[in-house]
Amino acid sequence: MGFRQEFVDAYVNYVFQISVHEWYTAFSSGFLKVCGGKVLELFQPSELRAMMVGNSNYNWEELEETAIYKGDYSATHPTVKLFWETFHEFPLEKKKKFLLFLTGSDRIPIYGMASLQIVIQSTASGEEYLPVAHTCYNLLDLPKYSSKEILSARLTQALDNYEGFSLA
Repeated sequence: MGFRQEFVDAYVNYVFQISVHEWYTAFSSGFLKVCGGKVLELFQPSELRAMMVGNSNYNWEELEETAIYKGDYSATHPTVKLFWETFHEFPLEKKKKFLLFLTGSDRIPIYGMASLQIVIQSTASGEEYLPVAHTCYNLLDLPKYSSKEILSARLTQALDNYEGFSLA
């Protein structure tokens, strides 16, 4: 084996093993305390990842189809129609930001979007108010907005100023 190959092998070993050993050991120890034992043998790696990280199949139409409406709202209410029209025009990152705003997580449960079951309810507040999320209940208080532009602006403002409870 040549000097060059020996250097590459040593460098790869350092980058992927030696330099991260302390952090990996701490992570592994914590992970195995919570999810260790025989239960790990029940899962394929992809299943374990989906359980820990969540599903990555963002089916936004399914989110709309399974939404529940309260108050004056129904799937045919003009404000609700404006909301979904606006939402579906958002780029992926903004849609994920909405999920974080509404549910406290930008990830999908392992059973998919239908298991989120979001609730959109009308409020008596005027259109100068922002939408309000109740993350424990996946509940969105959505004022009655008169135009798509106002709805989009208020929703964007709410999403952009959302701090959340994330520790990261």
